[in-house]
Amino acid sequence: MRIIGTRDRKSKQRSGETKVYNIRRLSCNHCGRIHHELPDFLVPYKRYESACIEKVLSKPSHHDIPADVYFISVV
Repeated sequence: MRIIGTRDRKSKQRSGETKVYNIRRLSCNHCGRIHHELPDFLVPYKRYESACIEKVLSKPSHHDIPADVYFISVV
């Protein structure tokens, strides 16, 4: 793997605050695919940190994690 650059990655913390992390982009020497080096507290394709996701999954009805609220209107 070789480093080809960086990119910004946003994630939401337990407090609801959004943080931006600088993630390294890596290119595979064999297949040429691009991979992102994620720290342990970030989950691929998820916007919340892993501690937030674990807390909601362990106690779905008793958590204090802020979430986006979507309203569906019926026509």
